[in-house]
Amino acid sequence: MHKDIKSLMRRLGLREREGLIYLTCLQQKNGLFIYEIAKATRITRSTVDLTTQRLVRRGFLNKIKVGRRLRYIADAPEALLFRQKQLVEDLEQVVPLLSKIGNQQQDTEVIYFEGGEGYVRAHEDVLLNMTFAEGEKKDLLSFSSGVDAVRLFPNMQKQFINKRIKKGAWYKAIAPQSSKKVREWISDPKALRAVKYLPGSIERFHVDMQIYADNVMLYSPTPPVGGVVIRNAKIADSMRSLFALVWSLLPEENVQR
Repeated sequence: MHKDIKSLMRRLGLREREGLIYLTCLQQKNGLFIYEIAKATRITRSTVDLTTQRLVRRGFLNKIKVGRRLRYIADAPEALLFRQKQLVEDLEQVVPLLSKIGNQQQDTEVIYFEGGEGYVRAHEDVLLNMTFAEGEKKDLLSFSSGVDAVRLFPNMQKQFINKRIKKGAWYKAIAPQSSKKVREWISDPKALRAVKYLPGSIERFHVDMQIYADNVMLYSPTPPVGGVVIRNAKIADSMRSLFALVWSLLPEENVQR
């Protein structure tokens, strides 16, 4: 199974064998019987029986009766997407109410992330906060190590950029000179991206600091991979001002904003 598909299956809440069974059924237009699924996936028949029942309850598989047996047909990816969109629309309706309930949280909150999966979840937090932020807080400001982040998760970076652009959020980054070698770290108005570079003597910069909404993320994309997100409006605003100061002192790189 392709690693991107495997990652998506996990994010949809499917275990590895559940994702494998769904994809196996998806490849067969007319569906499969239990014994055929077991043979194709090399998963025991009893496990396949229990897993298909769970997938039916969750809407990933449909079952039809053929004689005395059941054939399992994968629900179309378009149907899964439609249900996810409906869920998002329903959730958007109650977010204001949930936010009021959640306003009892502390003025400062620190969330820890570890490893590559943590790096992905931290960037999901960025996208989530962009969705509800307004004005300058919607944009993402970054002191970035540039190439390190690309090496860690090249595919995730591309997906993240596309989602950011759809939200209409600009990305302004300050990065080492070596980042010029990477397309994702070159100014591009179409990609809502503006980049300036640190002086050539400053290359030992191996951390990402990202400022978004009322949050500041500090993350190391090189071993040991991990970091934190600090939720504090005053800290975020202060770091936003610091970024603006450093940005103003660096030379222009054909930046259009």
